[in-house]
Order: sequence, then C-alpha cells, then structure tokens
Amino acid sequence: MRTITPQHQKPDSDIRLALLVQGGGVLVAAMLVYLVYGQASAATVVSGGLVALANTGLLAWRMRRAERRVDTDAQQDLRMLYRTGLERFALVVFFLALGMGVLKLDPPVMIAGFVLGQLAWLVGITIRPGRAH
Repeated sequence: MRTITPQHQKPDSDIRLALLVQGGGVLVAAMLVYLVYGQASAATVVSGGLVALANTGLLAWRMRRAERRVDTDAQQDLRMLYRTGLERFALVVFFLALGMGVLKLDPPVMIAGFVLGQLAWLVGITIRPGRAH
C-alpha cells in the first residue's frame, strides 16, 4: 500500500480532486435524468452515485491509514489490501441492497448511477493538474 511519490505530487489532493469530479459527475447525471425522466429517477441516480462516493471515501480513508503505518512488511500490506477490497465490496453490496430492497428504488437506474459514479472516479484519478500530456 505504501508508494514512493514525488514531493510535488500530493496523494490527498489527488483523491480530493477525484471525489470532486465524482460528485460533480453524479450531480450532472442526476440533473440530466431529472430533465428527461423526472424527480424519482434523478433521486435514484443520486443514490447510486452516493454508493460510489462512499466506496471512494472508504478507499481514501484506508489509503490515509496505510500511509501512517511505518513499520509494516509486505505481508501486512497485502493483508490490508485484501481487507480493504472486502470492506469496499461489502459496503457496495449493503448500500445497493438497501436501496433496491428496502427503499424499493429502481434497480437499473440505481446501478446506472453507481456505474456513472465509478466512471467519474476513473476520470477524476486520471486528471493531474499541471502535468504535461
């Protein structure tokens, strides 16, 4: 989990940018869905997007915790990697099941919101201000 990053590159600012792009992407998608399909579908898209944001938030929190751990070996890092993956999977399954099962939100629309949120996250992590392309 530990990486060597150049001093000019700040991981915290990278993850903040990714979260900002992700949140903005979900809001834009929700506004478009609102204009075409109405309020209920837009709220469902936002719910799916919030699941993606929670997933990213958990990842960011785990990354910060891993950076603070200085006396770890490769086996401990690998265990933390597996644990983080399982926690993120459980978080996504729980919130999607809550939305689709308990709250009776439209499953395809909620999944679409989640996928859009994840795609926005991918865009957000590839953006590096000040880097020549």
